Amino acid sequence: MGIFNFLKSKPSVQKLTNKLVEHIFTIIQTEKNVRVEDAICVMATIVGERCIKITNEFSIDNHEFEPGSTIFSKKINELLVGPETIEKWDDLPTDTVFRQMKLKLNSHFKSDFFPPLADIFENFAKNVGKTKWGNLKLSVSEDHRPFILPLQAGYETRAFVNEEINVVDDQYTLRVVINAMCSILIETRKALEPSIALPLTFEIINTMSKTATMTDKKMAELLAEVDKK
Repeated sequence: MGIFNFLKSKPSVQKLTNKLVEHIFTIIQTEKNVRVEDAICVMATIVGERCIKITNEFSIDNHEFEPGSTIFSKKINELLVGPETIEKWDDLPTDTVFRQMKLKLNSHFKSDFFPPLADIFENFAKNVGKTKWGNLKLSVSEDHRPFILPLQAGYETRAFVNEEINVVDDQYTLRVVINAMCSILIETRKALEPSIALPLTFEIINTMSKTATMTDKKMAELLAEVDKK
């Protein structure tokens, strides 16, 4: 294939972004409405899984870890915020996930709404092993926590992302999911206070990028156990 044919056939980031955002809103739609916290949860979990994919810490589809267990990762931290501890969002390296998101969100959210970077990581570290299986310990109040389990959200959306979004390469897909995450935050900013939406987003991305994913093998084992009861 010639270079011009390749460029012509390569789907744009925006086209894939729109496709992914539409899919997320469709799968969480209820008879009454779309709950913003759940849309954020699903999309942030997808971002977390693609971070795992990029760093290649383990396969999100096939591994021997217990799904839901914590996988501490220096490479994930560097992908999210860089190799050094930084306090200010605008000082983060421009190629990090959090910095890219901040740049996309700057014109829509005041900087005061972004949670302190240290709080995101400290909240995660102090709550390792203190939550029920599949749940997250988040700083937001109980009434703003997602109804959807992130572990389930990642598993149930993975096939769609792999088949419909990951059509170029993993780096391109990471750009798309970051863009989609920001799009959802921007589209829903009047429905959920930014002081809630932004901490929720970054805490879930950080946590799920350091959490062993649900796999087909483990899901089959769980279903077999249910059938025995």
